Amino acid sequence: MTIFQDIQAGTIPATLTVEQVYQLTAAGIFEENANFELIDGEIVPMAAAKADWHEIMKSRLIRAITRVLSDDARLFVEASVTFSPTLLLEPDLAIWRKGGMPRQMRGPDLLLVVEVADSSIGYDLRVKAPLYASHGVRDYWVVDAVRQTVRVHRQPGDRGYGEVSEFTSDQTVTALLLPEIAIRLDDLD
Repeated sequence: MTIFQDIQAGTIPATLTVEQVYQLTAAGIFEENANFELIDGEIVPMAAAKADWHEIMKSRLIRAITRVLSDDARLFVEASVTFSPTLLLEPDLAIWRKGGMPRQMRGPDLLLVVEVADSSIGYDLRVKAPLYASHGVRDYWVVDAVRQTVRVHRQPGDRGYGEVSEFTSDQTVTALLLPEIAIRLDDLD
């Protein structure tokens, strides 16, 4: 049975695949800009409205990164990235090589993933970090917009990240795979 036959029959599966999510979106059942992620086949709603500090920090990071990003890489904002058939995440910022389409990207393809957090800090550290690690994201940053810190996660593995470091706003953080990206929160305008 297809997802549409299930819906016509009055049943919706308890879990969905990423492909089903895209089919439901194309059919207009989900809004194209709906705020959710798919984790283990379950839809996890995301905040529809982001806090001021979250959006300000995200804007500052976008500006700083785009100024120095090499021509062969691209910065994506809240792009839907498929990590497995039942895992679809929307990092605040993700960078991968030019030419790659979001639906084709997997964890090892991502050169840098950044989540900006204010009220979502626990979710970004306890839920998303292990997911990114187990799917091979080599450089994952959680930027705390309230405390003004960057928690850098590296050396991914099935049980999480082998290396986690925290940087204060007066320290420079350099991207592992993109050394042209060196961010010092105090210097962001």
